Amino acid sequence: MAGPLIAIVGDANPNRMLTPAMKDPAKAKRAAQELGAELAQRGARLLVYGGPFLEADVVQGFVSGKPAEDRSIIMWYTKDQEPPPFAEETSHPNLFERRSERGADWEIAFYRSIARADGVILIGGGNATKISGQVAIGTRMSILSLAEFGGAAAQVWGTLSAGEDLPNRDDINLMARPWADGSATACVKALFAQHERRRSAVGAPRPILSVLAALLFLPAMAIVPWVWGRNVFDVWMLFVAPLLAGGAGAAIRPVVDRLRGSQGVAPAVLATVVLGLVAGGVAGILFVTAQLTADPQLAVASDLGSYARRSIPFAVGVGFVAGLTADVVFGKLLGLDVVRSSGIDAGPKRT
Repeated sequence: MAGPLIAIVGDANPNRMLTPAMKDPAKAKRAAQELGAELAQRGARLLVYGGPFLEADVVQGFVSGKPAEDRSIIMWYTKDQEPPPFAEETSHPNLFERRSERGADWEIAFYRSIARADGVILIGGGNATKISGQVAIGTRMSILSLAEFGGAAAQVWGTLSAGEDLPNRDDINLMARPWADGSATACVKALFAQHERRRSAVGAPRPILSVLAALLFLPAMAIVPWVWGRNVFDVWMLFVAPLLAGGAGAAIRPVVDRLRGSQGVAPAVLATVVLGLVAGGVAGILFVTAQLTADPQLAVASDLGSYARRSIPFAVGVGFVAGLTADVVFGKLLGLDVVRSSGIDAGPKRT
């Protein structure tokens, strides 16, 4: 599994007029290299734009940390302003992957790429660094904004609020400490901890909830073929088929989303399967109920097995589509007016 994608933003150029003024650029570059090496050893990936900025120092440290995965340094830039290659691209080409956006302005690719990161590291820098920091804070992205070296990173650090933003009080204090031996390890550990907190907050529910949902739904659904279907094997298969097909549809949905380029926060595998099972099962029940409503004789037919065998192929298709579009299915169910009053309202008015 690929590690978190960490965007690198900042600049330690002593000749730039930054606010507040840049402090100890040589030390800032060393900190960037040490952070790069630590990120490589922790299995992270880098998101960089390119150019003679702080990214070059982080990339240098990252390569020295011997990352295990190929293409773990993603360069994202505007096609009309392709940056020069990093020095390490010649010696370690397998570590780099270039991606370009159409357009002439560097901001197009820069800010679009930041939104795709799992975390961001800010050191020094100017206006782009300040904007990137606020984007990270607003989206509750894991952030490491070192205040010691000045620049826009110090401004961003000053806006962090424990309890309101993703970093806690210990994280914010850590970002302001003087850089020393072991700082890189502590900072990357804090960055990863923020990432895990965010995943826990916006990710899938705990597995125990998925297990409980399955334990409640499956016996409830089993009552239908057991009572109505007179425990006939073919009738059981009529209801089991959409269950399994729904699980398959939900499991393949993340693959379809990736191909469409629209994947969101991925739920846990167990939650995905349970969601598909329930959606497929509900769709199967509604499918059979609709047929019984249209032809009540099916409910009293002597050959339920024959009816079930004819209906199973349709039930499989219905279940798969329900699992594939489980978000739509449950959205419809949540908005369904279960108690229909139109028939009552249409009756004769009392006078």
